[in-house]
Amino acid sequence: MKKIISIIAASAVSAAMSVSAFAVGMFSDLDDSRYDWARDNIERMADLGYITGYEDGTFKPDQNITKLECIALFARAMGSSDEANAEVLRQAHATYDDLISDYYLTWGQDEIVYMLYKGALTKSDLDTYIKDVKDEPMQRYEAAIIITKAMGGEEEALDEVAIDLEYLDVNDIPRNAMQYVNYVTNEGIMTGMDGNRFEPLSPVLRSQMATMLARVVDATEYEYISGKLMEINTENQTITIRDTSGDTTEYNYTDNTQFSIQGISTQLSSMIVNVNANITLSNGEVILVDATASEPDETITGRYQGYQLSGAGTVIKMIPNNSTDIEQYTCSESLSVTYEGSPATLRSFSTDDVITLELEDGLVVNVIGQEKTQVIQGAEVVSVNVGDQLTITISHAQEEYDGMTYPVSSDVTVRKNGVSSDMASLYPGDTISELELEYGEVTRIVASASTRTYQGTVQSVNISTESSMVVRVEGEDMSFVIPNDVTITINGEEGTLYDFRVGDVVTITTESGAITRIVSSGTTASEGRISGTVTSINTSYGFLRVLVDGSDTAETVFFRSSNVTVVTSAGVSQSVSDIEVGDVVDTRCTFSNGAYTAKLIIIEEDA
Repeated sequence: MKKIISIIAASAVSAAMSVSAFAVGMFSDLDDSRYDWARDNIERMADLGYITGYEDGTFKPDQNITKLECIALFARAMGSSDEANAEVLRQAHATYDDLISDYYLTWGQDEIVYMLYKGALTKSDLDTYIKDVKDEPMQRYEAAIIITKAMGGEEEALDEVAIDLEYLDVNDIPRNAMQYVNYVTNEGIMTGMDGNRFEPLSPVLRSQMATMLARVVDATEYEYISGKLMEINTENQTITIRDTSGDTTEYNYTDNTQFSIQGISTQLSSMIVNVNANITLSNGEVILVDATASEPDETITGRYQGYQLSGAGTVIKMIPNNSTDIEQYTCSESLSVTYEGSPATLRSFSTDDVITLELEDGLVVNVIGQEKTQVIQGAEVVSVNVGDQLTITISHAQEEYDGMTYPVSSDVTVRKNGVSSDMASLYPGDTISELELEYGEVTRIVASASTRTYQGTVQSVNISTESSMVVRVEGEDMSFVIPNDVTITINGEEGTLYDFRVGDVVTITTESGAITRIVSSGTTASEGRISGTVTSINTSYGFLRVLVDGSDTAETVFFRSSNVTVVTSAGVSQSVSDIEVGDVVDTRCTFSNGAYTAKLIIIEEDA
């Protein structure tokens, strides 16, 4: 099935954005020449079904757009309503419905779970843009963040350290949004307002959003294909897809193509064939291959008990795992058989050998066999995956083992660095001296890891189900995964990954390719003092702008609500929520890595 962004807006979204749709050119309030700059984009996006008008025939171009409306629009630009992504949307609901139930959405559920599935939103984003604020206006700096995520540009944006924005109000852009604003500016999606000002805190208007949306659609030209992933040819860098009509098409992928299984990013070596998959192209190039099934139509592992010929064809007899009964499975005419990694026939098997059958449309298409007990030596951990079945993926110099994923027995024995351990202590890069399998399940692992300490500067932090950090050490960028139990200490206090910014100096302790401890060790903080008039404050992102006394310069002062003391000049305890624009404040700060962080804020009172 193949469609190129032929999106029909979900009725619930349409109801929230407006009431009913009108044909292109029939928005009565766009005749004014003030809207010449936006009219074509508004009408084109309405024609595609992204946005609609109102019952009275107006578009209301100067009306604010809400945070939820903004996210929903860009979800549709990413294909949330495309027919080819129906299975993706179903799985997105299955995965995230429980999570979003806490946000009491009356519409937009499809768009939100889709963005979560695609990795464009996180739970932290839902807390920021949806929880209690979904109907509030989307500010321009927030739109820059959402657009960057929707375009899949977050990693590229955060990798950009040297930022030189020419907006006259660049100092008003929240620090955490600077790289996103830089990205959408460079991509031509958002530009300056009158007088070359970005106006980061201004609300986004419907006319502006239509224009941004049109630019994203033009820049990405997303195309979606759904079907069955039949073959991956790593030598020619091609994938073959069979669509629902039975036609097969070959597509070229590149080194930049991302691969995932049910929305979870994975390595190409972990991808499997004979499964349903969705392909995303941008400007004709394959950018994502997502296996919407984690295994073929059906996969059965058990003990081989022989085969026989019947009128229906070849029949394999086996005892499936967790069963004592012999079952029979009819083979496809195009049966593929391998034993111990080499091409074979069914005559190669002995009774009680471990076999895995891959079925398609009820017939066995692949038989993979190995001896009952198998010991693999000289492997390396790629990942440990927690799901309905705990599995481990390894890399190996021998092709038959490289990239293989094995189920792990519930009573597996793990030893690491010579002591008893568990699966949670295995990290990517750990060396496996012995991986023992019985009937295809891992029953014993002997592993080791080298512990090292590095000092460097943070280049990027990816917070997700598999978090990671890139640290520049002596001029070289090194990437590490971050386990859930990592220990983080910042300025002698317990911290979180959300506290780190690009350029922060850190000391990390690693085991193989994983960080087990992070200690901030940035440039020594000096004492500072900023006094003046508050020109803006954002308690959600923890900063205020202060026009310094006796100058025309405004400084940004960051704060953490849990670590800052706020009092009046009379000594009355206050909180950051009590600070208002126009207040005169005296802030006592630390100055580190080019930023002021408040320890004490004194609100001056009139004498």
